[in-house]
Amino acid sequence: MKKHGVRSFLGMLGLLAASFLPGGCDDPNTSELDGYFDSHPFVNDPRSSSPSVVSINPSSATIASIGSRVVFRAAGGSGGYTWDVSTPSRGSITPSGGSQAIYVALSVGANDVIVYDRSGHAAIAYISGGEQQSGTLAIKAEPQTVSTDWNLSVLTASGGTPPYAWAVSDSLRGNFPSGNTGASVIYQRYDSGDNAVTVTDGSGTSVSLIISQP
Repeated sequence: MKKHGVRSFLGMLGLLAASFLPGGCDDPNTSELDGYFDSHPFVNDPRSSSPSVVSINPSSATIASIGSRVVFRAAGGSGGYTWDVSTPSRGSITPSGGSQAIYVALSVGANDVIVYDRSGHAAIAYISGGEQQSGTLAIKAEPQTVSTDWNLSVLTASGGTPPYAWAVSDSLRGNFPSGNTGASVIYQRYDSGDNAVTVTDGSGTSVSLIISQP
């Protein structure tokens, strides 16, 4: 009994000492993910199960400003996807047609997007925060090729002088269902045929790119 008591006491001292050592979790959002899966016991944690039945694309994204948007797409599993985030105060995720969903940043910080199917198989995408770029006005589209009607692309402006306003050359081929202002907007394809998208900043400078729609 005495030896057992000594071992228990030393074990407790070890745990206390470890709690004061530097280091810890590399991902500041891991605790939120742990809490999410603890409160959703019917969803399989993909970090501890392999291979993954459900996949999410992209698997990571960087947002630079409040209001930035990212389109995520799920595949695999049994369908009927449900979307969620680990930290709702930092961003929201909204389904948009079948396997797609739109993430909107409420703050520039880490978050996790979780998608799971009817059987509880899940996948995770990781959101991180980055700095807003400055300099010459520029525009990018992710993706720049939209091959299917009603699919989405995220258009992002950087540099120039906010605010930003967006326009399309042919609204019958695609448009902005959630509004045409802001550093990041959602473009939705309506019909085949390439479409030009133009962003104009607060100084009146404009740049354009072509959305390929085969």
